[in-house]
Amino acid sequence: MDSSQLNHEAVMMESSLFLEQDTIAPSKHSGIKKDLKHIIFLIYLYLLQGVPLGLAASIPFLLAIRKVSYGDQGTFTFAFYPFSIKLLWAPIVDSLFIKKLGRRKSWLIPVQLLIGIFMLVSANYVQSLVYNQQSKEDIIVLTIIFTVFTFLAATQDIALDGWAISMLFFFVACTVYCLVIAAGIALEHSIRY
Repeated sequence: MDSSQLNHEAVMMESSLFLEQDTIAPSKHSGIKKDLKHIIFLIYLYLLQGVPLGLAASIPFLLAIRKVSYGDQGTFTFAFYPFSIKLLWAPIVDSLFIKKLGRRKSWLIPVQLLIGIFMLVSANYVQSLVYNQQSKEDIIVLTIIFTVFTFLAATQDIALDGWAISMLFFFVACTVYCLVIAAGIALEHSIRY
């Protein structure tokens, strides 16, 4: 076994974060059936990642319905910047991890917990900010809250993309990612209209 095969096997062992030990690494000849558990779990995690992004995408429509000025709606677009510039902290996510938990689990679990806690804590506050806007500061606070959501979702996306690539064959990982993105866009348009 050469060093590249050993490295590939080490990465595949690490990708067994949440799944059974006997199905951790797809062999060179494994098909879609063997990867099905991994694919379903990845789709689930990608959908969870989309929740804060979907909420953030719905806020401009709520602001427009409330007749918020275009300047304030433009201010809210800053909330989407973390996802656009995630490549700036992607090397940190890929290189820093707790060995005991593993490279991806070290980021996926804390980020999911933070997203959940932050949603619970900010839910009523966001609702009052959207529906009872009194001043320009309200839109700034709303933008900061959703910038944090987007930052956490972008961080999860970095870890999840790396995990998908190391767990599945590149072609399968890309196909899963494209399907989830297409489903998310279709869902967003069906809810929006």
